[in-house]
Amino acid sequence: MNERRYYSQRQGAVKPLVLKDLKSAFQSVYEDFTKKYYFIDLLGKRISDDDRIIGNSFEAFCMRKVNRNIMHPMNASYYKEEDLFDVVELLHEYINYPLVTIKDDYFSTTEVSSIPEKKAVAQNEFRDEINIFLKQYSSGWELSNDGYIRNTLEESFVNLVDNTEIYGDEENIDVKIRRAKELYLKHGSNKEDKKAAIREIGDALEFIRSDLKEKIGKNEADLFNILNSFGIRHNNMSQKNNYDHDIYLPWMFYTFLSTYDAYVKLKKQEK
Repeated sequence: MNERRYYSQRQGAVKPLVLKDLKSAFQSVYEDFTKKYYFIDLLGKRISDDDRIIGNSFEAFCMRKVNRNIMHPMNASYYKEEDLFDVVELLHEYINYPLVTIKDDYFSTTEVSSIPEKKAVAQNEFRDEINIFLKQYSSGWELSNDGYIRNTLEESFVNLVDNTEIYGDEENIDVKIRRAKELYLKHGSNKEDKKAAIREIGDALEFIRSDLKEKIGKNEADLFNILNSFGIRHNNMSQKNNYDHDIYLPWMFYTFLSTYDAYVKLKKQEK
C-alpha cells in the first residue's frame, strides 16, 4: 500500500527542513528515548548519578570524545549543525535497550538497567526515528547502520554500502573498506577525504591484486591505471588533476567498491 500523501505534499509545497526545524525534531526524539531510559548508561537516571558514562559533565565528555565543547542535548536549541550531528552519532554509539523493573513495595520503586545483548535493537529504533527528520533536512541526510551521518544515498547504492561483503582479513582488507566508506560518506567530507577513501579501497585491492586479475582479467589493469592517472595515489606531471571532481570521484568510489564487493562474492562462491 502506498503511503498517504497529504495536501501540501500533493501540491508540491513541502520544503526541506531548516536547522531550527531539525533541532526541534531532535529534541522531541531525544526526550522520548530519554523518558524510556534508552540513555540510562550514558546519561544516568539523574544528573547526580556518578556512574554515568559521561561522568559529571556532558561537555567534558564531548571534549574527550570529539575534541569539541558541545552542550548537553537538553540545550540542543543552541546547536550548530556540526554539534547536532556529533551528538546524534554519540547517542547512537552509547544507546542501550532498557530493562525497567517496578518493585512491589510501598513506593513502587523503579529500577532501570540495560540489556547489552539488545543494543543493536535500540540503535535500530533510534535510527528509524531520527532518520525520518534527517532525510527531510537540507539536501537529505541519514544516520547509517554504522552510526555515522552521511548524505542520503541513491537507492541503487544503499545495499552496496550497507551490506558490503567482508573479506575476512581485518588488517589488510576489511578495516580499509570500512574506513573508505566512512571517509567518503561522512558529514563534511571534502575532495581530499574522498580521494583518501578511494585510495583506501585501492590499497585493499592491491593486496589481492594477483587473485583479482584472475577474476576480472585485463580490467584489473584498467582499475589501477585509474588510481595512478587521476591523482589518487601518486603525484607527477603526467597525472590528470584538472577534472570535475563532483563527477569523477563518485564514479571512482562506487566502481572500486562494487569491484571489491563482486570479487569477494565470487571468491566465496568457490568455497
